[in-house]
Amino acid sequence: MKIKNGLVLMGEGNRFEPTDISIAEGRIRSFGAGEAADGEEFDAEGLYVIPGFIDTHNHGCVGVEFAAEDEDFEKARVWLAGQGITGVAPTVRAMEVEPTIAAERNILREAGKASSGARILGIHLEGPFVSHSRTGAMSPPDMVCGPEALRDMAEGARGMLKIMTFAPERENAAEVIRTAGELGIKISLGHTDATYQVAEAAIEAGASRATHVFNAMRPFYHRETGILGAVLTDARVCCEMICDFVHLDEAAMRIVYRMKGAENITIISDSGYMTGLGDGEYKVGDHEQVRIVKDGVCRTAGGCIAGSCVSMLAGARNLLRMGIPLEEVSLMGSLNPARALGAEGLVGSLAVGKAADLVVCDKALNLKAVFVGGKQVSVL
Repeated sequence: MKIKNGLVLMGEGNRFEPTDISIAEGRIRSFGAGEAADGEEFDAEGLYVIPGFIDTHNHGCVGVEFAAEDEDFEKARVWLAGQGITGVAPTVRAMEVEPTIAAERNILREAGKASSGARILGIHLEGPFVSHSRTGAMSPPDMVCGPEALRDMAEGARGMLKIMTFAPERENAAEVIRTAGELGIKISLGHTDATYQVAEAAIEAGASRATHVFNAMRPFYHRETGILGAVLTDARVCCEMICDFVHLDEAAMRIVYRMKGAENITIISDSGYMTGLGDGEYKVGDHEQVRIVKDGVCRTAGGCIAGSCVSMLAGARNLLRMGIPLEEVSLMGSLNPARALGAEGLVGSLAVGKAADLVVCDKALNLKAVFVGGKQVSVL
């Protein structure tokens, strides 16, 4: 396979260059002139070629729930790939340890299956050690926060647990953060009522991310800036940002962008299983929790925003409309999430030897082609 005549976002230097890409055995073989190994070509004349997007915070879509104990993910993986999302970290809401491990085992089973859609690159646990005063749409369990439970969940994930959302005001916080570091798990501060001082202590202990910044966090006050004062000003923290213009308005997104820069932002969807199904009333989890989708916005029966109903692609397009360059949008949507999952050696940028997971698009991010492992998938 050869993709020719495109403007290619090259490597981690993040610069567009006119060149061809030769692909063999699912990997990028070379850049520049040369014949395709199999004679197959895609003409990208006048188009941009960027790495496929990677969603590190996704609870499911098109009727598929990633926290389920027994669920086939293929429909969701194909839908995501059609949206330009070539990699995903299935995200498990805050639950007790045993159902969490059951969900992890299902994710592992699905990751082991051949797929024509997005790669499963890791697991994100959104809890269970979160604040009971900043739950958002979740119902976290009433359980002791400690390293033993973390080790059990990490063991259940067999090395695939990459990110855990955590409220640093919880008991035994420093010990949990240190244990996570030993296990190769990135701590993402979120669903938290932490003060500035508590958040900074967690960052000192090793926390390096912030979950859907601004949402489910203590608000910013001028005399006690809270966790937002810490994560927005500390260069050691990469902030997740839901860019659907629902969770954050444009002004808030500009504040995050100007304070953190593209290098310290990760675009996420925080999508739920109703994403891609349209407006309606849905039941999730134990099928007693109601989600109402109206005008493309998902809420609980009580009116609380409950995740997004759009893919990362919609958020990336919103950033473009704000005037943020495509190469920076790609950094926030591809390389930064790859680094969060420890997968930057395989995906997240276009370089020789890396997986041929890429998107061909115009300057407005209208997709013309998507490739996963060098194989073209249907664009939605």
